[in-house]
Amino acid sequence: MNAELLKYAGLGAVFVWFIIAGRLFCGKVCPIGFIQGLLFKIPFPVKIKTFPVDKPLRLLKYAHILYNFVLPALFTFGILKAFKIYEAGSAVYIVLALIALILCRPFCKYLCAIGAISSLFNKFSLYKYETIEAKCVKCGVCAKKCPMNIIPYAKENSPECIRCGACKKVCPKNALISGFSRKKIKSRCRIE
Repeated sequence: MNAELLKYAGLGAVFVWFIIAGRLFCGKVCPIGFIQGLLFKIPFPVKIKTFPVDKPLRLLKYAHILYNFVLPALFTFGILKAFKIYEAGSAVYIVLALIALILCRPFCKYLCAIGAISSLFNKFSLYKYETIEAKCVKCGVCAKKCPMNIIPYAKENSPECIRCGACKKVCPKNALISGFSRKKIKSRCRIE
């Protein structure tokens, strides 16, 4: 099997995963996210939940898609050979590690191109998060625990949701559920 075919097969598998699970990889498997989570748990005098330009900064990860995927493809086809892009190198990782002491998952929120691509699949992937309306009292406990600053009952399957399950773990009413089949989720809603 030639290397080019293998590369495209791998890329296809990644997109199939996104269709199946959206950003589930981000919350359950990603080692960079895991390390950021550990860094945020280190006691530090200042911890920030959010700040005024948080939402506009989250658009950076979509620009990162352009930088990581679109521009290299253009270079490959010889369209942009006149331009050069320089990597900032390890300094970026050091800065992100320091920011992760203060702000939870900064790389995931602002720079991760893979997270940005997979976020586009959250709304229609087979794996879903849902709120059982009859149980939810909108107490906000889930929102306080969310590392991505989402209000889970207000924005089900938000593109920002990394599907880590933190909201489900702390819900005092067990009003948040997840699964691969909407029919199974709906039947669980009726049973519970």
